[in-house]
Amino acid sequence: MFSSSKPNNKKKSKKSLFKRIMAWLHLWLGLASGIIVVIVSLTGCIYVFENEIKDFIEDWRFVKPQKEAFLLPSQLVTIADKKMKDKKATSVTFGAKDEAAIVGYFVEKKEEGEGRRGEKGGNKRGEHKRGERKKDFAQNQSEKAKSELKPGEKGKEKGKGEKRKGGRRSGTFISVYMNPYTGEVLNVKTFSRGDSPDFFRWILNGHRALWLPYDIGRPIVGVAVLIFVVLLISGIVLWWPTKWIKSIIDKSFKIKWDASFKRVNYDMHNVFGFYSCIFLFFIAVTGLVWSFGWWSKSLYWVTSGGKPLTENRESPKSDTTHVKEFNITTADKVLLNLRKENPQAAGILISIPAKPADPIGAFVYKQKHTFYNMDRYSYDQQSLKEISIKTPFSGKYVEANIPDKIRRMNYDIHVGSVLGLTGKIIAFLASLISASLPITGFIIWWGKQKFGKKKPAAKPKVASKGIPVPKLKNTAEQEVTA
Repeated sequence: MFSSSKPNNKKKSKKSLFKRIMAWLHLWLGLASGIIVVIVSLTGCIYVFENEIKDFIEDWRFVKPQKEAFLLPSQLVTIADKKMKDKKATSVTFGAKDEAAIVGYFVEKKEEGEGRRGEKGGNKRGEHKRGERKKDFAQNQSEKAKSELKPGEKGKEKGKGEKRKGGRRSGTFISVYMNPYTGEVLNVKTFSRGDSPDFFRWILNGHRALWLPYDIGRPIVGVAVLIFVVLLISGIVLWWPTKWIKSIIDKSFKIKWDASFKRVNYDMHNVFGFYSCIFLFFIAVTGLVWSFGWWSKSLYWVTSGGKPLTENRESPKSDTTHVKEFNITTADKVLLNLRKENPQAAGILISIPAKPADPIGAFVYKQKHTFYNMDRYSYDQQSLKEISIKTPFSGKYVEANIPDKIRRMNYDIHVGSVLGLTGKIIAFLASLISASLPITGFIIWWGKQKFGKKKPAAKPKVASKGIPVPKLKNTAEQEVTA
């Protein structure tokens, strides 16, 4: 009797239970992580072209090419040390013939309870903090050999100050840009991770930790990016056309620009999200390597077919049985040998040991603004015997196995540089779309909240003259009459 007297106007949902669950997750996870995704995406857009922007605005990073050979590391360090007075150089970087050489310095910030204990810790993080190392390459080398990172790399090899708040090196990086032909000091650039005036350092701090302390901000960003991966998967499920017919396919692949704002906004969220999905997936997956150790290990396990990530927590050591005072001219021999073996190298960095057990580190960059195809060596500071250590980043790139090569590519995949300038443009556009998705998604949700409710049925208009309309006493009487 109830069903016959009260018609059921509620339409049954055509969506499957699985799609309804995906829609629910997509909505609430998107609302929860939206603002963080916007910040991370926009800062990522800007940081992608850091090298190109600096090449354009920082003319002191370049010199006029000459026929003469570059000065040797010992000569540049001697000049730079005089300029920096009581500081000791930690690295020397050489680029192309038209690029300035960079002598790097790192002044460690002494924390309470640190000092010698930090130095004694050695490289306990080792390759376990691959993300920090990769980022260091990226930041340092961003300036061709990223001098600021180079000292960072060198410090890690030495095991200096490993125990610090947030697991990050605390101190000041100094880059002395010099004419490699004359030794003239062109510029001195200083920055620290905390309060650096450097614009791109500020952008990177926002990208990685939302400008919060790293031990607080980085996990927050990591969780938000992990949620974003779920959103990408659920988004594809919701986007998938119910039927592959022309009318539905057009709605899935094209934006109807001449439609209402509501329709255009929906199409932008739907269509742009689909086209950028695969690129955003790789950007997010590679970015999570720096947020969670378990993710980094799991990713390596997947790419290696089930092999665990090799983590050698001991840094290479020089032989200290016959200790002699380190002679900076030893670095000259390393550079000359590497130049002879790699005449087409885009850049070479030589790290300078500070203690008897520290090795001489060498990084050979095969291509400008890329880091995956880099060769990395360690040498005994007295005998110059090569010291091997098994990690994904040691040795020659061409001799690395496939999973190690993929791990080396992590940073370059993340910023798109693995495909050169084309890849960076793709990463930029994908990140820009990523920043727009929470906004367009919120507008869709807000529109449904504001306008989604059905308006009450309009009262029937009085009929034209001469046609009487019976007046019912009350609602109950209406139902009975009906």
